[in-house]
Amino acid sequence: MARILVVGAGDIGGHLAQKLVENGHDVWGLRRSDRAIADGVQLIQADVAEPETLIDLPEVDIVVYSVASPAFSKEGYHTYYYKGLRNIIRAVKPSSPQRIFFVSSSSVYHQMDGEWVDETTEVQPTSFAGKEMLAAEQALLRDKLPGTVVRLTGVYGPGRNRMIEQAKHGGHCDPEPPVWTNRIHRDDCIGVLHMLIERQLNGDPLDDIYLATDDEPATLFDVLEWMKDRIGDVEDDHDLPEATRRANRRCANKRLKALGYRFRYPNYRKGYDKQLNEMGLI
Repeated sequence: MARILVVGAGDIGGHLAQKLVENGHDVWGLRRSDRAIADGVQLIQADVAEPETLIDLPEVDIVVYSVASPAFSKEGYHTYYYKGLRNIIRAVKPSSPQRIFFVSSSSVYHQMDGEWVDETTEVQPTSFAGKEMLAAEQALLRDKLPGTVVRLTGVYGPGRNRMIEQAKHGGHCDPEPPVWTNRIHRDDCIGVLHMLIERQLNGDPLDDIYLATDDEPATLFDVLEWMKDRIGDVEDDHDLPEATRRANRRCANKRLKALGYRFRYPNYRKGYDKQLNEMGLI
């Protein structure tokens, strides 16, 4: 049994905490609200932006930092990713955890012309989100405590229906030039983090960075047209105005796959088919 602290026990963090409890670990979930997380997960009500609320955290072996900024702004991202992570590092340092896992984002990549990227690719983000995520990554990797960054691509799954709603309402993107997209199902986010934690507890080596994305980058055109065909009853096509502003790159998961991880939903068709079924749309 290991002692594990999940900071940011929302959708991904909360379900991860539940899975860890089911596997026999002693788990705490830290969140701003006082809402219960799951049976067996010990709630810590605190705010990573307020260091005074982080006093007397339990001694733990593993920390997972999986917060969500309450505001999509430079200030929000700086406070809850960069400063918040640093506050947690300072708070847990006395217990010398084996490793801190930081759930980051593929927004750190600046490539926008359909290039392939992986963990070794140069990153020079231009957006405030990418810059703040990268600053947080660097704060962790430069610290004396062992740390691993997990960069998620576009997360979808239960409750994350934006693409489905766009398809239902006739969202259209021209096939040329291609706009490449990358995604990972919520359940695979949890699966990846769980596997990395177990590897750490087993004494297996880990890299500093993992890019967590499914096996198949796909163009926005292909995803939308496939989804509209599956739904059938959709509104007339209209151009998506934000399509030209989307990230346009192809993310590779070879490093993660080399560890033996096999995706529950290896491509968008597998994942969205289940979601469309659950929503009663097919």
